[in-house]
Amino acid sequence: MDIIRSFALKINKKYALMFFTGLWCAALQSSAELPLLAFISYAPMMYCLCRYESRRDLAKSFVCFFAPYYFYQLAFLLTVYSQIDLDRPLAVMLLFLAVVVLTFWESLMMLLPVYLFLYLRKNRLYDMLTLALLIAGGEWLQESFPVLSFPWCGIWLSITSQPFVIQPANLLGCRAVTVLLLTVNGLLAFAVKGCGKKRLTALGSLAAVYALWLGYGFYSTAHLNSISKDSESIFAVVAQDEAEGNKKAACTAWDCARSYRKIVNSAMIKKADIVVLPETAVPMGYDGEAGEFSVVSSIAKSCGATVINGCFFRFDGDEYNALYAVDGNGSVSEPYFKQVLVPFGEKIPFAALFGSKTLCECSDDIHTKPLETALGKIGCAICIESVYPETVRKQAADGAQILCVCTNDSWFGKSSARQVHFRHSIMRAAENGKYLLRSGNCGISAIIKPTGEVQSVRTQTSKGVVTGEVQLIEEKTLYSRFKDLFTVFPALLTAIAIMKMYKGKKEN
Repeated sequence: MDIIRSFALKINKKYALMFFTGLWCAALQSSAELPLLAFISYAPMMYCLCRYESRRDLAKSFVCFFAPYYFYQLAFLLTVYSQIDLDRPLAVMLLFLAVVVLTFWESLMMLLPVYLFLYLRKNRLYDMLTLALLIAGGEWLQESFPVLSFPWCGIWLSITSQPFVIQPANLLGCRAVTVLLLTVNGLLAFAVKGCGKKRLTALGSLAAVYALWLGYGFYSTAHLNSISKDSESIFAVVAQDEAEGNKKAACTAWDCARSYRKIVNSAMIKKADIVVLPETAVPMGYDGEAGEFSVVSSIAKSCGATVINGCFFRFDGDEYNALYAVDGNGSVSEPYFKQVLVPFGEKIPFAALFGSKTLCECSDDIHTKPLETALGKIGCAICIESVYPETVRKQAADGAQILCVCTNDSWFGKSSARQVHFRHSIMRAAENGKYLLRSGNCGISAIIKPTGEVQSVRTQTSKGVVTGEVQLIEEKTLYSRFKDLFTVFPALLTAIAIMKMYKGKKEN
């Protein structure tokens, strides 16, 4: 007992608080559905980082929060050991190593901007806003760094189930929501820990931020609903199978095509405008004369609909993961080719050095545009692309009137990653102010409104469809038009910090 008491006394309470806060905040973004708690849960982290006592204290506080924070959210990778053709112990060991490496990488991408806070802190209330902007800059860096980008863990994920508070995303992107959420947490911490005039100032600032935030949420929701009412309405069908994990790999393309035809027919869909099938719904290279693709065309003909189907395409000797549209008359659109591939899942880094060939990432200006159909322009994202805001934004900027996310989430198993991946689609709809049709080969399939509200959803892994009226919206949001303007603020802070750093060295 004395040993336990002695050990407990040696533990730094501040760092212990940061550690458990990191785990709790990670749970809010992945496994817990408690969005209201996100408005207070980040307060300890914001306060401790703002009130650091030394460089070492800042570094320790950062590591104690962000290391468990990222490890918890990336641990879902351990669940895919059964998909790897290796002995179970070896597969688990390699995946554990991957989680550790990714945790280090994500933490490093966040540390680079947060470290600049050493040169920007003024011991004023607005330090909370400065720190929030730097953290949001770290989230942007995780997406944009050219070597390894993986923007899986956005703080904004904590509140996607509350459409009213994610509306600022249609102005400045998802990271604007991160800034607002962290700022109110920081102001709350100052209000609790402060006294006298400082407490009153923090409370007043907190009330002002909430008023502006909620005021815009009310305005934006009403505006988007008004636009939807005035836009062309169509009937949408989103289909999903129940091919989990290795079960999908064991299915032939012929079996898959017939299964989706049976799913749509069983739903008694006599008339539809658009039917969306998942990523690689027909897992073979496209051949218009093949029976498998004739089955897909028969779905379009029987429903009088435009069918969005996933398959592979060969183009100029390379193979791509792709989507294409076919209408009731048999007309086939130019395909959309996937721009971001899953590392080790769809591509092996530096495969060419070993004489191996994998799927290709597309970067041309022809096959990365929205699908041109009789309905209008249909924006596309395949699987992991829905995690990248800029990839989907470009589709909206190029005139997409509706967005489709076609994915294969079978390898997530029963982990919380399936739900996290779905939340990214919610934010993509809210950022771009478009209806989003999401088809997963075994869920989650849904119709999401331009506000980010989930209109209808199928969370079960069984066969079935999601249906509903949706609108083709031509109006573009500010975010869709002008890219991620928000990054100007972290970039400006970075420039100021570098100048101060240089000035300090020069004086020394």
